[in-house]
Amino acid sequence: MRKNAIVFLLLVLATTAPALTRWSEPSVDEQVKYLAQRYNEIEAQLDRSIHYTRTTTEAGVTRLEQAWLNGANDPIKMAIDETGPSGRELTEYFVDPQDPSTGTVVLHRKETPRPDGATDVEETRQYFGTKNDESGELLRELRKKAHFKAGETLDTVRTPSVIVDRTEAEQADARDRIFSEPRKIVAELKKAGPPASDPFASVKGDTDKFRVIHGTVSPDGRYAIALGLARDKINWEEFRDKELEESLAADEKIEKIYTAKEKDRQNYVVNLTTGRILGKTGCNYLGTRRGYYYDECAVTWSPDSRTFVEVTSEGTKGLILKWIYKSCRAGKIGETEKLIGTVDLGKYAENAARGFLARHKGGKFAGTIAISANDVGNDSVITLEVVGSGRNNIDFSVTESIRLRETPGGLHLETVNVRNTPIDGALFFELH
Repeated sequence: MRKNAIVFLLLVLATTAPALTRWSEPSVDEQVKYLAQRYNEIEAQLDRSIHYTRTTTEAGVTRLEQAWLNGANDPIKMAIDETGPSGRELTEYFVDPQDPSTGTVVLHRKETPRPDGATDVEETRQYFGTKNDESGELLRELRKKAHFKAGETLDTVRTPSVIVDRTEAEQADARDRIFSEPRKIVAELKKAGPPASDPFASVKGDTDKFRVIHGTVSPDGRYAIALGLARDKINWEEFRDKELEESLAADEKIEKIYTAKEKDRQNYVVNLTTGRILGKTGCNYLGTRRGYYYDECAVTWSPDSRTFVEVTSEGTKGLILKWIYKSCRAGKIGETEKLIGTVDLGKYAENAARGFLARHKGGKFAGTIAISANDVGNDSVITLEVVGSGRNNIDFSVTESIRLRETPGGLHLETVNVRNTPIDGALFFELH
C-alpha cells in the first residue's frame, strides 16, 4: 500500500510545491501538488517520529491503530488497519502539521477476497484543503479498482485513476470525518498508554529552556521554532495555560499549552533531534499554540529545511485590517546544522512596498500592514504578500519576491521583483 501510494503521489508531484500559507486561495491543482509533497515529507520522517500503536481483536477481526507525531507532538499520520475473514480495510490520514485545518490526505484501501482465490482491490485518495474560503473542503477524490487473480501481487501502481464526483451531502460527511477521526485516534492512543517508541524522550540538550511552538516544525522534522525566556531557570508550570487547555474539546486535550506574556520572552530555532538551541529568531511570539484568536505565529520553511520565515501577527481590535504583522524574520541554517543568522524581512518588505507604491500610485503610505509568507524556495527566494490599509484610502496588496543571500558579511536581502495583486476583502473588517 505504502509503495503504491508513494509512486502515485510522485507522479502527481512534477515540481516543488509552495507552502500554502497565503491569504489568497490557491488553485485546486496547487493544493493537491502541495499535499503530495507533504505526504512524501511525512513518510520520510516516520522512522524518527513518536509512534503510538494498539492492536485489538474482536469477532475475528484484528484492528491495528497507529499514530505518528513529530517533535512538537503534532500528529502527522494516523492509520487504522482491519483484517478479518471478509478481507482487509486500511485508512490512513496524513495531516499537514503546519496547518491541519487546511491540508489533509486520506488514503483508503479495501481488499476483498473471492471464493476462487482472486482479490478485488479498491483504493481512494481524498485531498482536503481550502475552497471558496472554507477550510477542510474535499478538493479532489481519485479512485482505483482492480481485480487480481489468485497468487498475483496486489499492486495497483499501473491501475488508472478516475476522478470521483461527490454530492454536497457526501462532501460534508467527508469533511466532518477528517476533522474528528484523526484527533479521536490520537487522543485514544495517548489515553491507552505511552508510545511504542519516542526518539525525543532521551534528548536533553537545552530542552529546559524552551517549549516548541505547534505548527512550526520543518519539513524534515528536524527543526522548529520555540518559545523561551531570557533567564537562567524557568519553571514552565508557571506558564501552563490551564484555562485554555480546559476550554478545548476532549479529543484536543492531548498536549500542554504554555503562554508567556513576560517582557523577556523570545523565540528560538531549535534542533529537535539534539534538543539544542541554534539561536534566536528575533521574534517574541507569546505561546506554544500556533494561534490565539488573531494573534498568530506562522512559520514557512524551504523544502530542504534550511531557510525559514517566521511571521507573528496580532489582532487590531477594530481597525480596518483584521490583523497586522508584528514581526517578520528570515533565517538560514547552514550545512553544519548551525544557524547562520536572521534578518528583519518585515522592515525590508515594508520599505519595498512603500517604494513601489510611491512610484506607481504617488504619495507616501503611512497606514497599517499585514504580511504573509507564501513560499520559501531552496534557492532562498522568499515570496511575500504584503497588504496595507492607508489613512487616505490607499488600500493595497503587493507580492514581493526577495532573495536571502549569504555573504562574507552575513545574510543580506535583495529584491527580485514587486507586483500588484488583487486585494482580498476577507482581510478587512470593512472595505471602503
